[in-house]
Amino acid sequence: RKRPQIGPSAAESRAQDPFYQLDIDPLYEATNPYLLANYVTEMGKVKSRAETKLTWHSQRRLTKAIRRAKMMGVMPILSRNKGVNY
Repeated sequence: RKRPQIGPSAAESRAQDPFYQLDIDPLYEATNPYLLANYVTEMGKVKSRAETKLTWHSQRRLTKAIRRAKMMGVMPILSRNKGVNY
């Protein structure tokens, strides 16, 4: 029995993942709120892999980077202000 697809296939995500393409570890970008803001909803939640089109590895590392940025105070914890760019 196959699992339902939650996001893109491995080959498709490798082709669309900028972190994979540029060989960048998302965890090293925890202090870059401008980059991380693209992967967070208006309410401060991390977007799903189906929305981000990242590989499994990059998605997990990105989520960890966003959590670190929130704990360091680089990004707001609960929401993202519409008018303010971080």
